[in-house]
Amino acid sequence: MRKNKRKSNNVDTLIADGTCINGDLTFSGALFVDGEITGEVKGDSDKQSVLSIGVHGKVKGNISTPYAVIFGHVDGDVYVTEKIDLKPGAKINGDLYYKVIEMNAGAEVNGKMVVVGDPKALEHKAEQVGQQDASEEESFEAEQQSVEAEPAKA
Repeated sequence: MRKNKRKSNNVDTLIADGTCINGDLTFSGALFVDGEITGEVKGDSDKQSVLSIGVHGKVKGNISTPYAVIFGHVDGDVYVTEKIDLKPGAKINGDLYYKVIEMNAGAEVNGKMVVVGDPKALEHKAEQVGQQDASEEESFEAEQQSVEAEPAKA
C-alpha cells in the first residue's frame, strides 16, 4: 500500500542552497527548494504535490500547486488549490490565491489574498456572522441598560 506523500516527510526532489535554476519547472510529489528558481513552478494537480520553500529558498515567478509550505521568499503570484502554510519569515511579493491558509506570525504577503472556493458558501457564512454580531450587540446593549437601571447600594 502506498503512503500519502503529503503526510510523509519524504522529499522526492531537492534543490539545495547555492543551486540556481533558470526556466519553468513542473514537478509531482514533494519538492524542497532551498536554492533559487527563476521561472514558473507548477505542481502536479493530482492533489499530492507539495512545494516546500526553505529559509534560503527563493522563487522569482508564479507558483501553482495543490499544497505549499513556505519559509523563504516568492516574487510572483501563488495559486494553491488546497492548503498553504506560511511560516515565520515567509515573504510573498504578489497575489495569493488559496483554499485553506495557515499563517504564522512573522509571515508577510504583499499583494491580494483571495480565497478560492464556492462564493455562495462564503456569502452564507458572512450573513450568519453578521446576524450573530447583531444579536451579540443587542444582548450587550440590554445588559448595559440593566446595569444602568439598578440603583447604587450603599
